[in-house]
Amino acid sequence: MDLFYQGYDPNARITSAVHHLSAAASRLALSIVRSIPHLPEAAWTEFQRLLSVETLWALCLILAGWLIATIVGGLVGLAVNAVLIAYGLIELWDQLKAAGGSMKAWAQTAYEARDEADLDRAGAHFAIALSQGGIALLEILVTHRVFRAVEGRLRERFPTPEWLKGQYEEAAAQRKAPPKPEPARTKLAERTVEIAAGGSRYAGAKRAAQDFPTAAVWAGGAALALGSVAVLAWATRTQR
Repeated sequence: MDLFYQGYDPNARITSAVHHLSAAASRLALSIVRSIPHLPEAAWTEFQRLLSVETLWALCLILAGWLIATIVGGLVGLAVNAVLIAYGLIELWDQLKAAGGSMKAWAQTAYEARDEADLDRAGAHFAIALSQGGIALLEILVTHRVFRAVEGRLRERFPTPEWLKGQYEEAAAQRKAPPKPEPARTKLAERTVEIAAGGSRYAGAKRAAQDFPTAAVWAGGAALALGSVAVLAWATRTQR
């Protein structure tokens, strides 16, 4: 399958609509998976509670269908709607009308992705969306009676890709890997800092820097705040 397929053949409406939908859902799912290593711990805990690989795939099929049928529109929107209408997903699409801001920005960025860099940017959007109320929307969708009724049927028609399972496991494993140690400063770098900051200021700053990690990491809810800042920093770097 061409991950970045966004075409439509009016002479093969259903076939091309299925291809278009599957590729779009794959881009959405992959962008979500790429955000996993950068999610704050609290968001990752909720993510795992709500989304197995199979549930993630079914959700992305629905999100992609909603996006194509209601926002992209045109002939391909009509064709995708014809493929999905038998599943009775209109109620879920009504729920998705409330999706705005960062969640919609993620879905559109992932749908329009043309290369790997675009998928990374979409992943950054998703990480931000999750920290700005996206978890609540995901929970509404995956616990909705319509979703539960059609999830299995959707996966029968569109089986969960094996490559997605591998990508999910790899991303989750990256969270368990110990962080790489900071490279040691060279004598030249130490001397440069000392000259710039002044001997006494440098000594005090160095002691503060040595003491800071323990205090910051273990102080109350600071870990979650730092996680959110890390997501935003990663997202900013990715978008740049």
